[in-house]
Amino acid sequence: MNGNYMQKTVSVNMITYRHESYIEQAIKGILMQQTDFDYELIIADDCSPDRTEEIVNDLIKTHSQGSKIKYFRHKKNIGMQANGIFAFNQCSGKYVALCEGDDYWTDPLKLQKQVDFLEANLDYSICYHKVQVLRNGVLEEDDITSEVSETTTIKDLAKGNYIHTCSVVFRNRLFRKLPKYFHKAPVGDYFLHMLNAKYG
Repeated sequence: MNGNYMQKTVSVNMITYRHESYIEQAIKGILMQQTDFDYELIIADDCSPDRTEEIVNDLIKTHSQGSKIKYFRHKKNIGMQANGIFAFNQCSGKYVALCEGDDYWTDPLKLQKQVDFLEANLDYSICYHKVQVLRNGVLEEDDITSEVSETTTIKDLAKGNYIHTCSVVFRNRLFRKLPKYFHKAPVGDYFLHMLNAKYG
């Protein structure tokens, strides 16, 4: 291993396809994070036919934090699940945060708060929070997590997915690789949450 290699504390995993209307805001919400640790942004573009690639490359060149971005673009469309697995395999950080290309973060301390929690609570494998949903230009309180306890278990999660993808930070490499059945999972993020929940 290269002696100059330093593991990032967090890898932010972003998959994208045809997100030209949202991708800039999604990226800027990540690059505005204020942390006392280093993080990277992994973007896996599933051969978007729109301006997604142009927008990402422009931000890499012009944004003050653009060097945090590692951009991968597939030569042909491979599908959301395969792209998600590809992106996950690029994440080398101690923790992984999820934010798809049509979501965005508003709290500049989001990553710091969640990493601090996981560092202080080693028996937890995953950390998530409530979100607001933007519908027709109006921010609405999320109704999925409104009645969920502050701490939940795999038994709670097995009853149904109440975790929004863009709210998640989890410990990386709890399992060596994704199981074969994951490739056929109809809802990849839910199965990923279930895998993580096995460990705390």
